[in-house]
Amino acid sequence: MEMKSIAGLVPESRKYTFILTALVIGSFISIYQSVSLNVSLPGFMDIFDTDLTTVQWLMTGFTLATGLIAPLCGYLGNRFGTRELFLFSVAGLIISSLLCAFAWNIGSLIVFRVVQGVFCGVIQPVTLMIIYQMLPEHKRSMALGLWSASSVLGPALAPALAPTISGWLQSWNWPMIFLIMIPFGVIAWIFGWLSLEKRTDYQKSAFDGIGMIGIVFGSLALLVLFSNLYQWGILSGKSVICLIIGIFFLSHFIWRELRMKEPLLELRLFTNKTFVLSLITSLILISSLFTGIYFIPLYLLEVHQMTPTEVGVLLLPPALSMAVATTVSAKYYERVGPRPLILVGTLFLVIATWEFSRLTVDSTPGFVMLWMTFRYIGLGLSMTSTINAGMSAVPSNLSGDASSLINWARQVTGAMSIGIFTSFFYTRMDFYGSIDGLSPEIYVKGLNDVFILATILTCLSIPFSLLLNGRLGYKKRSEWAKR
Repeated sequence: MEMKSIAGLVPESRKYTFILTALVIGSFISIYQSVSLNVSLPGFMDIFDTDLTTVQWLMTGFTLATGLIAPLCGYLGNRFGTRELFLFSVAGLIISSLLCAFAWNIGSLIVFRVVQGVFCGVIQPVTLMIIYQMLPEHKRSMALGLWSASSVLGPALAPALAPTISGWLQSWNWPMIFLIMIPFGVIAWIFGWLSLEKRTDYQKSAFDGIGMIGIVFGSLALLVLFSNLYQWGILSGKSVICLIIGIFFLSHFIWRELRMKEPLLELRLFTNKTFVLSLITSLILISSLFTGIYFIPLYLLEVHQMTPTEVGVLLLPPALSMAVATTVSAKYYERVGPRPLILVGTLFLVIATWEFSRLTVDSTPGFVMLWMTFRYIGLGLSMTSTINAGMSAVPSNLSGDASSLINWARQVTGAMSIGIFTSFFYTRMDFYGSIDGLSPEIYVKGLNDVFILATILTCLSIPFSLLLNGRLGYKKRSEWAKR
């Protein structure tokens, strides 16, 4: 793959540092924007004098936009270049954040949030592409560790900043929620412009518009289904219709892409055993991750009556421990390979998830923080190694497609996990409530069952990780690519 430097603006000895700085900051701000409004939605109801259903579209629209753009990123990166795509998406995020800050009503704010979601949805996969296209192989593991750590810090810091956010929402200064990350975006753009190399061998492939319609409509149907699964019910007419539409369009997309000479998304990646095993393992881990992110804060808020600020502060150390674990995993990946790190991380995760199935109304916040720390350490060790094993098994010219597939699958799996686990939680709570009546104890019993199910699910990743071999050298990757 031919590259061209930007006129030697950055000394070769510092180029790695500049690239990594751009990627880490870019990843951080995109993830931060996705969760920055979680604790702020009630405040926007008062600011714009509207109802909760309307303001929830600030999150729903963002999530849908992020999920829909993800599968297109591989094509965009190959067609226009990863450097150009990164700089364009970061610039778009800066501009859309400014637009959000100057929104004049709730409708305009929702529209600008959707635009913001599109650019954030591009940043995550394109930064992963750059790691595997521009960085030397011996530096990719550490780069991936730092990239993963930055992705963790975004969701961790947003709840911890809840008191400041709440203060902004009670005054004229609420736009600062969107403006606060703009300086970091400018830094990421400048560092990227100075250090990222420009490709000269763009792939002038034809754009498959019909394929795009298939994956966009299929993804949209599934994301809408899983986002509303609890409210609609699994067997409701709306759920069944969305499921049929999603399966139809995605099936047509797969059928079409496998027959295209220049597919929108290279689905023959699913013939790569290592990539498939790593993808399955990472999706199982993602599902387990979301049970902790979603249900543990609910337990603290509803059962212990803690404030969002207190919850955020309590869960910040576990999140920071995950950031440390990802860098440790990256450091030892080249020495021991992915399998031991994934197995040790999964063991931590299984034990900690099982401990949450033993929660009671009297469990202390310290108990929660301890086992959340164990969960996050396990996820940090296993998640980074899983992604690295899959991406390392793919030739660099297909890393864009691999990154798009991974991010698209994670978006859909995350929405599906929350939808299914939430429906299961309320179903079990209704069951216990019909026997003993609603109470905090019933709430906790429902949570216990959720974490039992999550423990079983996490155990399913073990056989896949045992088969995983991330030490696929360049020669083997090249041989696979020629099939």
